[in-house]
Amino acid sequence: MSQRQYLLSAVSLAAMVLSGAPARADEAVAEAENRITVIGSKGEGVATGATGLPLAIVDTPQSVTVVDRGVLDDFAFDEANDVLRYVTGVNVEEVETDRTYYNARGFDITEAMVDGIQLPNIWGPTIGSLDTVAWDSIEIVRGANGLLSGVGNPSGTINYRRKHPTGERRISAELTAGSWSKVRGEFDLDTPLTADGSWAMRITGAAQNGDSYLRGYSTSRTTIQGVVDGRLSEDVSVSLGYTRQQSKASGAMWGALPLLDSAGNQLEWDVSTSTAQDWTYWNNTDQTAFGEVAWAFAPGWTAKTHLTRRVTNEPSRLFYVYGTPDADTGLGLYGYPGGYESNARGWIWDNSVQGTYHLFGRDQKLNLGVQYTTGSFEYLSFPVPGTDPAWGALPSLADGWTGTEVPFPAFGTAVESADIHDKQWRVRGATDLELSDRLNLILGANYVDVKTTGYTFGVSAARAESAVSPFVGATFKIVPGVNLYASYTDIFNPQKELGTDLTPLGSAKGTSWEAGIKGETADKALFGSLALFRAEQSNLAESAGYDVALGQTLYNGIDLRSQGIEAELGGRIAPGLTVQGGVTHLSLENTAGAPVRTYVPRTTANLLVRWEPVEKLQLGAAMRWQDDIYLTTALGTIRQNSYATLQLQAGYKLNDNVSFNLNVANVTNHKHLTSLYWEQALYAAPRNVTGSIRMTF
Repeated sequence: MSQRQYLLSAVSLAAMVLSGAPARADEAVAEAENRITVIGSKGEGVATGATGLPLAIVDTPQSVTVVDRGVLDDFAFDEANDVLRYVTGVNVEEVETDRTYYNARGFDITEAMVDGIQLPNIWGPTIGSLDTVAWDSIEIVRGANGLLSGVGNPSGTINYRRKHPTGERRISAELTAGSWSKVRGEFDLDTPLTADGSWAMRITGAAQNGDSYLRGYSTSRTTIQGVVDGRLSEDVSVSLGYTRQQSKASGAMWGALPLLDSAGNQLEWDVSTSTAQDWTYWNNTDQTAFGEVAWAFAPGWTAKTHLTRRVTNEPSRLFYVYGTPDADTGLGLYGYPGGYESNARGWIWDNSVQGTYHLFGRDQKLNLGVQYTTGSFEYLSFPVPGTDPAWGALPSLADGWTGTEVPFPAFGTAVESADIHDKQWRVRGATDLELSDRLNLILGANYVDVKTTGYTFGVSAARAESAVSPFVGATFKIVPGVNLYASYTDIFNPQKELGTDLTPLGSAKGTSWEAGIKGETADKALFGSLALFRAEQSNLAESAGYDVALGQTLYNGIDLRSQGIEAELGGRIAPGLTVQGGVTHLSLENTAGAPVRTYVPRTTANLLVRWEPVEKLQLGAAMRWQDDIYLTTALGTIRQNSYATLQLQAGYKLNDNVSFNLNVANVTNHKHLTSLYWEQALYAAPRNVTGSIRMTF
């Protein structure tokens, strides 16, 4: 079935299901009516992704930003990369067409959660483009988060919140067209399954394909998710779901553009330049199924057990270009064909008990949990004979490649290059102690035990590590709605990276603290925060370069310190006008005081604005600025000067059922590199336009 047939069939099915009379669940309606939708941080929100405790964001002693569904829809943020680059303090490192890293506060964000459940980190960086159609909101916790994610990485954690049934019967569909032949369709079916609303279902999906500003690069993607929520009794509730995303990319780049010539001069390319050959592809299928049972076994107490199964498959045929162009002739580049297929499978079993107990004459919150995860990772390589032309010298890239410079290599029979098995046990606990009307103390600890067996490219990947990470946080209410806060945690971050000595680096260790002030208005419509942070890590994995002979990147362990200040404001500042913006400034230095990880911008600023000047019309703007970044290599220094990007949005609501939306990204058509994470890079997309029509019933 084609993507178009798939979409039309799904929309038709949804329309037939919704042909009955409308129904609403009282609890969901009450929640929707009491919710104030803002851009970004929400003072009235509950940030369970930070501590596991049901704390309002203003009462959470860490920095938290929540981006809700309205922002994703209005600004056409159909991919996770689109929205995360506008989150305060977060940097999106698009190192290749289909591989992305994220960092915050100077460190890579390695942990992700879905509905507050940690995903085992055997999948590494984001491959392909993660579609946002399945998410109701995205919660980003900055700072160390060992209580829930299991490790004390002081960058942050991304918590994706699924679309669950709301109890209302409704359907929406959207058709989108954009630059470079982009075509997209999505639907959202939300309906009760029983007359009393005790069981409900929500099915969402999207299909998209299009070309690119990059020569020869095109992508297609389909996503489908189904979630059923229900009650077995007054005290027992159940949630079941399945998510599947399949993405295909042709003309995919492995590595990117060379940026220095033999004389150390920085090279300049057209934004459409690509080193990919037209036979290259990089596909990815990601499937997740989950089930959860919650039992309210006593007044104020709930026990949950959650089981997730995740399977990914990633076949690819790629072409890596390495070497240094001669300053006079442009020659000096060589090819490296790669045929690979990775298969990852994992189980997550998470159990928790949450409730309140009486102490110091007050009700106190408690969360206890234990989690077991197991995962396997198999990596197949398809060798190419050394006599194949794909290994040879290449013509000058300045002559303008067409993608036909190298014929399809003679890939051989698959060879198992890596076979890794991970097991992890975690025991966690946290309590929120209300010591007085103004002072709260949050205490917690996380024990993690990690064991890995297997090998990667002929080298042992075995490791066995365990540690306990404590967490201490406090909030002090200055006046109603305004809190001082502080938090501290140890850092224990098990790392799977391979060192230059061909042995696993081992864990990164250190400390992290944060202190600041948070406040919200009485109606919870406007939220603001100011934070100071500091983290020290030893043995942190830092790329030492790609080993062509071994076929993978090797790493050094470095010691460094990150410290800085962060400010954020989000919410309604006037009738019809909402904003979310923030500024982060930091320093990153080694023990000698010298700057490290210089590809990370030291100062960034972001701002999202939505304004309704008249009824039915909405105007918006998304802006981001970062300062200079650079990367020093043996040949010289690569630089990307400071730059700002601007996206403009306009929406018009024709009636209660039909609305139109228009977005123009990179309005100023500013040319800039997407990352200096590696010595190669590509350029960001030039000005582009997206228009859509949404129908809701």
